[in-house]
Amino acid sequence: MNLDRNVLRLSAVYGVLFGAFAVIFPFLPIYLDTLGYSPSRIGLLLGIMELSGLAAPLLLSRTADRSGRFRTSIGFILMMSAFSLFLIHHMTKFSAVMAAAALFGFFYKPIFPMMDALSGRALVNAARDYGRARVWGTVGFILVSLLLQASALFEGADARFFFIAFMTAFAVKTASMPLAPAALPHEVDGAPFATTRVPTAYIRFLAVGFLGNIGFSLYRSFGSLYFAEIVGVHRVSGMFVVAAIAELPILYFGGRFLMRLGHRRMLIIAQLSILLRLSLLAFMPHALPLLLSQLTHAFCYGFYLIAGVDWVNRTIGPKKRALGMGMFMAISYSGSQFIGSVLGGFLLEAGGFGLLFGSGILFPAAGLIWIMADPRIASFDHLDAGGGNSLPFGTSRSDM
Repeated sequence: MNLDRNVLRLSAVYGVLFGAFAVIFPFLPIYLDTLGYSPSRIGLLLGIMELSGLAAPLLLSRTADRSGRFRTSIGFILMMSAFSLFLIHHMTKFSAVMAAAALFGFFYKPIFPMMDALSGRALVNAARDYGRARVWGTVGFILVSLLLQASALFEGADARFFFIAFMTAFAVKTASMPLAPAALPHEVDGAPFATTRVPTAYIRFLAVGFLGNIGFSLYRSFGSLYFAEIVGVHRVSGMFVVAAIAELPILYFGGRFLMRLGHRRMLIIAQLSILLRLSLLAFMPHALPLLLSQLTHAFCYGFYLIAGVDWVNRTIGPKKRALGMGMFMAISYSGSQFIGSVLGGFLLEAGGFGLLFGSGILFPAAGLIWIMADPRIASFDHLDAGGGNSLPFGTSRSDM
């Protein structure tokens, strides 16, 4: 198996998936707004999507783990995601829309965790090469966002136009899946690294990430609405481009950051960055501070992703890698996103964006206190005691 070829194939797929993601993610709350839903109902729908996504690793990711057919699995859930969006658009009764939103979250949320799990099993040295492939996802996101920004495509768009754009994005995503590589054969049968219990080192990392990311989720759920209010809908894509550009060097040089800083320091920096970002959003509602807040994305998201994905690779055996990666994303992102979306909708209605983002500061602050109080969190000194399987940095499983 040619390592360079797999890196290139993964790079291409990540580029397409995240390029299409740029059409959907920033505009999903705005799309729901054009359907006529109030902020609390938008928050509830977004929260339901996240909550249903929590169940996906237990079913969809385990199926991919057992079969090793990641490309087929991801292609299937992409098509089901598009079908779920079709239901959201055409349902009129809110209870039916909530059910469709749950279906959408169940299928849509595991797409990127399953891609990350495939990367861990298709790359000989995932710690070194994952960031090099994943960075092209950010490049794809930037290019499409710039195109949307320049064309002002969604300025004044109605719900029907958003729906057509979203469905086109799903079609492009699905068509890209044959480009993805297969999992390396030796990873599928990697019994020596399998574990029969969940390592406590893995659980601690996820728990802290979950807490801090509740604050981050307030930005993820309502940031686009805030940007639309402050700088206009036509500049929303541009704001997300700034965040994406900031994370490029973090992703590409992720292996070097891990070597120099380690998982624990990267986790601390991520929590501090979330706190700073929310402070800027809460107390400085002007274009320039909002622009500066987007630069922190390199650490809020980039550091946490690189450290977290590698932590999963080191603590969860290959036979359960998709499940472990799915639970990592489900708990630390979807779980926190559910709480942030539902809570955020009511905070926004009660006191506006200042109360929304100001309240969010409490969560990364609590996460930082927890990390400082427990030296075992994201520490290799305690990894073996926590039940994890660690490898020296830069060592691949094929080298063992």
